[in-house]
Amino acid sequence: MDPTINVAKKFPDITFLHCSGFKTAPNVGTYFGRMYEARYVTGIVAGKQTKTNTIGFVAAFPIPEVIRAINAFTLGVQSVNPDAKVKVLWTNTWYNPSTEKQAALTLIDAGADVIAQHQNTPGPQQAAEERGVYGIGYNVDMAA
Repeated sequence: MDPTINVAKKFPDITFLHCSGFKTAPNVGTYFGRMYEARYVTGIVAGKQTKTNTIGFVAAFPIPEVIRAINAFTLGVQSVNPDAKVKVLWTNTWYNPSTEKQAALTLIDAGADVIAQHQNTPGPQQAAEERGVYGIGYNVDMAA
């Protein structure tokens, strides 16, 4: 985001768009796909899958993109299982496998039997696999 804002200052007659950002300027805007729709569907899956009614969500940063994803996921959960709760643990990371795995383990230790995430690492999914709980990945196929 910051480099986009900085370059935009040098070229005020050009419009710049930043994907998933939240900073704007007179010639800078943001955009993002409707990823919340897929998050809602994965929330339905999590809500149907949980036996403990505790679902863990390993979250990156408290920015609109991530908050929107958590909200959509939670609404999906609640649409099929109003008794289920989504517990969120913020890591303030995009890519830190060990930190994100530890966050998932903490959520599992707190009773979560489904783990979702909003980072680009397999850490939370590895934790889910090791503990025998269901995992919902993010961005890329983490099956391997």
